[in-house]
Order: sequence, then C-alpha cells, then structure tokens
Amino acid sequence: MIAAYKEHSQFILILAIMYIAGVWGGPIIYAIYPVVMILFGLKGRYFELFISAIWLLMLGDYVPVKNATYDDLQFAKDLKSLIPVFLFLFYLRDRDSFPKIPSLFWYFTPFFLIAIISLNYSINFSVGIQKTISFILMYFCIPIYVVKLHNDYNEKFWKALITFVIGMLSIGIFLGLFVPSIGLLSDARFKGVLGNPNGLGIFLNMTFIIWILVKELDLAKFTRNETIYVLLIIFWSLLWGGSRNGMMSVFLFYLMYRFIKVNWFIAIIVLIAFLSFDNLIFEFFLGVIDFFNLESYFRVDSLEEGSGRKIAWVFAWGEIVRDNFLIGGGFGHDENIMRPNYEWLSRLGHNGGVHNSYLSFWFDTGLIGVLAYYLGFLIIIMRSMRFNYIALAVAVSILFNSTYESWLVASLNPFTIMLLVILTILISNFSNLPILKEKTQPKSIE
Repeated sequence: MIAAYKEHSQFILILAIMYIAGVWGGPIIYAIYPVVMILFGLKGRYFELFISAIWLLMLGDYVPVKNATYDDLQFAKDLKSLIPVFLFLFYLRDRDSFPKIPSLFWYFTPFFLIAIISLNYSINFSVGIQKTISFILMYFCIPIYVVKLHNDYNEKFWKALITFVIGMLSIGIFLGLFVPSIGLLSDARFKGVLGNPNGLGIFLNMTFIIWILVKELDLAKFTRNETIYVLLIIFWSLLWGGSRNGMMSVFLFYLMYRFIKVNWFIAIIVLIAFLSFDNLIFEFFLGVIDFFNLESYFRVDSLEEGSGRKIAWVFAWGEIVRDNFLIGGGFGHDENIMRPNYEWLSRLGHNGGVHNSYLSFWFDTGLIGVLAYYLGFLIIIMRSMRFNYIALAVAVSILFNSTYESWLVASLNPFTIMLLVILTILISNFSNLPILKEKTQPKSIE
C-alpha cells in the first residue's frame, strides 16, 4: 500500500491542491475542478477520473460543524453533479477502448423507464429530471469504468482503490483524534470525513464488502501488515462511530460469508433462523448490552423505535397509500413530501427524511418501480451465485442496511458508487476473466 501511495503521489498532491482551493480559495475551485477533470479525460487518465469521483462524493457528504458560519465544503456539493457528465462524455469520446455495456445496466433498464414515467407526477420536475439523468448515468458509467480499469491495470487498480479509500478513512481518524471539531459530532460521536456516523457506517460496510471480495476473488494481494492496517482502520472507525446499522450490516455480511465458506445451504438455514427468531435475538442482544453496561454506547433508549424512524415510516406509508401506490412522483418526490412536514415530525421525535430505501423508492417510482429495481438487483445476485455464493452474503447485508437509510435511492453519494463497484465485481466474475488466467502484464496507472 505504501508503494501505491508513492506511485500516485502526484495525483494525491493534485487532490490536496483542489481541496485547499475549495476550502480557502473562494470560487476559483469552480474553474479548477472542471479543468483538471477535462485534462484527466483528454489524457486518458480514467483511473484518476474514477478516484476523483469517489473523493468528491465523500467530501460532498460532509455536514458543517455546529455553529459554523458557512459550509467550507459546499464546493463539493455544487460540483458533484458534474461527475456523471464527465464520466459519460469521456466514455463517448473514447468508447472504442471501453468494454461493451455491462449486463448490470440492462437489468435495471425497466426501473429506469418507470422512473422516467413517474416524472409525469413530479412536484418539482426540474429537480426530478436531473436526479433521474444522474441516476441512469451513474449506473451506466461506473460498471463500464470498473471493468475497463480492471482490464487495463488488474491488481494495481484494486490495490490502489483500497489504498485510496483506507487513506480517506485514516484521515478521518486523524481528524477525530486531533481536530475533534471536524471529526466528531457535538455529542462526541465519530464521523470522520463523512457527514454523520450513520453515513460512515454505510460507507464502512461497503468498504468491508469490497475488501472481502478483492481478497476472496484474488483480485489483489496484500501483506499481513497491510491486512492488519486495513481491518484496524475499518473496525476502529466502525466501533468509534457507533452506527448500529453499520455494525449489524457488517456482522450479517461476515456471518453469512463465513457460513458460506462452510456450506451455502447451511448459510441459508442460518439466515432463515435469524429472520424467524429476530425477537429472541433482539432480546438476547439487549441482555448482552445490559451485562456489559453498554446501554449508553448503543443508545438503548432509542433502539426499539429506531431513533424515530418508525414515526417517519408510518407517515411515509400513509402518504404512499394515498397518492403514490402504483406509480410514484419521480426522483426527489420523497424529499418533496417529507421536508414540508419536517417541523411537526421533529416534535414527534423524528429528525430527517424517510430513512428507508424501500419506502423512498416507493415514493419516487411506486410499487412497480420498487419491484423493477429489486428484481434487477436480485437477478444480479442470483446470476453471480453461479460463480460464488458470497453474493448471497452481499445481498443480505445491503438489503438490511438499506432498511434504515434512504441512500440507495440517490446516485451522487459515496455509498452508491461503492455499491456499483460491488455489483460489478459480482456480475463480471473477474476471477475467471481470461486476463487473469493468462497472467498478462498490466499497464502502469502512471
């Protein structure tokens, strides 16, 4: 990993300069960022384009510290809409060097069509159409870029990707330790470089899954010290952040993964037992928390109500049944409904949006859209299971994780791009590609 940092030292310096320009340089970043991305694209530096996308999306998730007079990372929120545009335009420019459109995109095509139809009922059409285009472009571009970068660089791409992500998480830990006004929330909960502990939990879950997939499919090799460091950063961040959703998602994934390594049928039996006896497991979990005196850490007083999420779910379901059951109101419709009711929902104990990807999809695309999206998702999982049953563990973790957050319905966040990397790994069966079997010499990223 140190070698990867050295190899990409110039690129890291460019990211640092753009960060400094964005935070302290005023509006100059709005000229610098597009110019840098265009230069990367014209020179065929698609690795840099891809990593820059993840970097900007992570910065864009940032929430200003309490009592801040301004959002010093507002530039990332403003510029992130350019990500799918740049990725798509440079794909068009050099499409002969890119692979064919991955099947992942086609499995979600029925959902895209339903999302477009739903815009007929949009409250804010201009926002809805922008979100729709962004969603489609990200599902189109990310799989293509991942396959291309894998074909071009092989192990070097995967090692550099892991190195970059772990590097950003390491910066978050540094901020938490030495600049707590940035790395921690006002209640001392750790969030690192992400916007909040729950977002950090989602990102860590995606990172852990990618890490296991890269190791399981032998996409890259890591030394023992590198492995220790990666796992230390992931689990330090996870435990310090205290995201219950994140911890449970990681636990479910790893539990299923380990049982799958023994026998896939046993893993399914364990999953069925887990779902059938969830109340007993919940009571056992509470007993363990009480025994170790961890009530404060796990915020037991809000555990059963999901920190007010049930209030939002009941309200959202009532609105869906009334107006958006079969066909939704287009992307962004969930926000258009929830935000005007934010004040009185807050008085009932809920702060935020729907906090459930299924309900958010239902708001935006109706029942037909929900079925179309998750049918595409499950087809990918089932086809992937022809090669490796680890896809089942991935599905369980992601489906659980998205029950408590609405991140899946958005495209320009740091979680969705990681999900698309995961799905591309699964559906492309990289471990059996000829380029890996032939041990061809990969190109240098530099």
